[in-house]
Amino acid sequence: MKKIIILKMGDTLESVAKQHGEFPNYIIKKAELDEKDIIVVDCAKDEKLPNIDKIKGIIITGSHSMVTDYEPWSVKISYWLKNVINLNIPILGICYGHQLLADILGGKVGYNPDKMEFGTWDIYLTKEGKKDKLLGILPEKFKGHEAHFQSVLEIPEDLKILAYNENDSTQSFVYKDHIWGVQFHPEFLADITKQYLKFVKDDMISSGKDYENIFKKVEEDKYGQLLLKRFVEIVDEYNR
Repeated sequence: MKKIIILKMGDTLESVAKQHGEFPNYIIKKAELDEKDIIVVDCAKDEKLPNIDKIKGIIITGSHSMVTDYEPWSVKISYWLKNVINLNIPILGICYGHQLLADILGGKVGYNPDKMEFGTWDIYLTKEGKKDKLLGILPEKFKGHEAHFQSVLEIPEDLKILAYNENDSTQSFVYKDHIWGVQFHPEFLADITKQYLKFVKDDMISSGKDYENIFKKVEEDKYGQLLLKRFVEIVDEYNR
């Protein structure tokens, strides 16, 4: 039986892991996936990837690593993904996964000129986003959890920008019609976002961010779950 593969690109904060588990745990819970239908591969620990004929969909998690550091394990996954991209397998990259896909597809990734984006922020769909089969289920303006230092700074012409906000011009993109990247974290809970904010508090204050106001505005969102569940539906549609 084919399964959805979750590529774990690193560990979360220790405090978050104790309460909520690791990145794949949030995805599994929010998407309401049955664990018998998924395989988690810890890429940072160089775990073996399953045969491609056993995979029906791929989700790439966030990470505390930076795409532009080109760590050996990340480069190895990039080469693997370059081959998979040419196949008819739906892929969703989240945060680090979003940036990694953009890098593989010829985009430019680097430190956000605004330095960092953490908290719950308004995100807006583009014209393409409104009609996209994944992002199109969301309202034109929605809330999303953010936790990143790097961003997708440029994309090639064959990628379409689906969402943006005041901090980041590429909050989401699509390649062809089955490969998506989202900079925001659809799998996060408000508590996870708050713990990340506490972790980077000094950095935010030193960079001139209004930390207290950003922290106050953290809230739960229902749209992340809608997006993840819709991605699972698309995976099933591709495998009927």
